Amino acid sequence: AKARQIYEKTGLPVVTSQTSVRIEGAEPAQYAESDLVGLTKDELKRINTERSAPPRALAEYRFNDLSPSINSLIQALTQFSSPSRMCEFTTVVCYYDGEMTLFDYGTVEVDLKFFKLERAYISNSHAISGIGKTLATLNEWSYQGWLETAKESIRVNKFTGASKLRSRVLRDARVLPNDIIDVSKFMDSQVDVSLMDECAEELASRYTDLKPTKVLTVATTGLVVAIPICRYLSVPCVYARKQRNVVMAEAYHAAYSSKTVGMNRELLVSKSHLDSEDRVLIVDDFLSSGSSQEALLRIVSDAGAQVIGVAVLVEKQYDRGRKSLSGYNVKVESLVSVKNVKEGTITLDEEDEDEGHGD
Repeated sequence: AKARQIYEKTGLPVVTSQTSVRIEGAEPAQYAESDLVGLTKDELKRINTERSAPPRALAEYRFNDLSPSINSLIQALTQFSSPSRMCEFTTVVCYYDGEMTLFDYGTVEVDLKFFKLERAYISNSHAISGIGKTLATLNEWSYQGWLETAKESIRVNKFTGASKLRSRVLRDARVLPNDIIDVSKFMDSQVDVSLMDECAEELASRYTDLKPTKVLTVATTGLVVAIPICRYLSVPCVYARKQRNVVMAEAYHAAYSSKTVGMNRELLVSKSHLDSEDRVLIVDDFLSSGSSQEALLRIVSDAGAQVIGVAVLVEKQYDRGRKSLSGYNVKVESLVSVKNVKEGTITLDEEDEDEGHGD
């Protein structure tokens, strides 16, 4: 209706959008006595608060429009709810030109702990991107298609980092328990500097057009490729620490789960190193579960900056990393994609043999 009203007044094609929020209902907290053994006073206090939650704190809530009052409700619900209580943003986009009406939708789910109204940009971006692709298909739009083809051809033929990395993974990498891939011969405790430089040049070329202002990585494994990428992009390298040091006064922090060490960890980045104007490229050695990359995404979001992409050397295709990052609507690129590691044998995705894996 809104799109038609605007069209009647302007006579121009119109795109309108509306975003709603749903906070799922919660079940009353139930804990066995054995669950409470060994908990701290703060943890017991939180559990007692959850147990005493009034019915309205457990109810499902729906809002048809975004407003600051939702943030107030979230703050009130937090003390009675599990941090993982699901909140869903749904954006509906409508296109109308007097003859044709099109709709598209975008959704994103976030835990209550990470709820921010700004997350609506993710669902909005998905919906707008979807309707844009539909319009491009219906109208046979093409933007300098010949130029994009030529640029892709140059990129594929110029760089050798991906093909060399594939060879090293197949030759020197080993499969450890829990499907961990050991690359210590050339990427970890022993680093093939020339190989990392070639890989960095190829990954950097895929993000030049997005004009990053900083690269963010995790110490220390991500630095082997992040530092040479910074040299090719001519931007500073910022790295997240896993523990606070004496010169780190104020820091952004985010928790993540490390499969390699088998425990939960925390990443910290000094607040003085990220600005709201920054366009950040996240770089790492592996994309597995996506947990550490999501932690860096949350840190960039807390700083008010923008993530323009995630670049990794090796992606475990059999893990859920790429799917977990899909809701952030950022460009994800990897040079080598491991299809599976069945029976201790590394099998690579043959489709990205020449050009790496991206979206």
